[in-house]
Parts: sequence; structure tokens; C-alpha cells
Amino acid sequence: MPSYDFEVDLESLINASTKASEAVKQKKEQDVEDVVPTESDVGSDTVWKALDDFQDRWERGINDMTDDIEEVAGRLGQVATNYVDFDNKAKERMQKFAEKTDGLETTELIGEQDGN
Repeated sequence: MPSYDFEVDLESLINASTKASEAVKQKKEQDVEDVVPTESDVGSDTVWKALDDFQDRWERGINDMTDDIEEVAGRLGQVATNYVDFDNKAKERMQKFAEKTDGLETTELIGEQDGN
């Protein structure tokens, strides 16, 4: 029979979600065009065309990665929330069970202890 015992490091899940969200925010605050020279800075049409093409491809790649990281951040946060909700519901159910069984006699279930 398989064992379903496991532990979840909620702090790590939440930290990963937070750090990923911070990376997305940082990217959104500074665009690729903020770090690439302008056409007037370059001074050559040939170089500018190559640089502009590179910038466009770089921008698309960074935007795709940012979208993916944003998705990861959201999913990690949701996973952490799901585990917290599951844990809280399990505690509530166990508390109800403990309250219902608190006064039950256990000797009939486990037998008399004879010291062996």
C-alpha cells in the first residue's frame, strides 16, 4: 500500500513566488529599449538596422520569459494557498474528530494492558 505522507515547505514556495513576482516587476519597470543605444547614438544605418533587429528579438524573448515567470509566480502562490487551505481543513476535521471521541472508553478497543 503506498504511503501518502509528505511535507511541504510552504516558506520556500511563498519565497519562490515572491522572488519571481519581484523579477517580473523589475523587468516591467525597465524595458530593453532603456539599455540599448538609440539610432542617433549609433550613427550608422547599417549598424542601427542590425541593432534594431537584435533589440526586437531580445525584447520578444524577454517578454516571453517574463510572461512565463509571471505564470510560475502565480502558480507557486496558488499551490502554497492550496496547501494552507488543505492543512486548515484537515486540522478542523481532526479537531471535530477529537471532540467526538474524547470521552470514549478505549480499553475495549486496545485491551487491558498487563505490563508486557
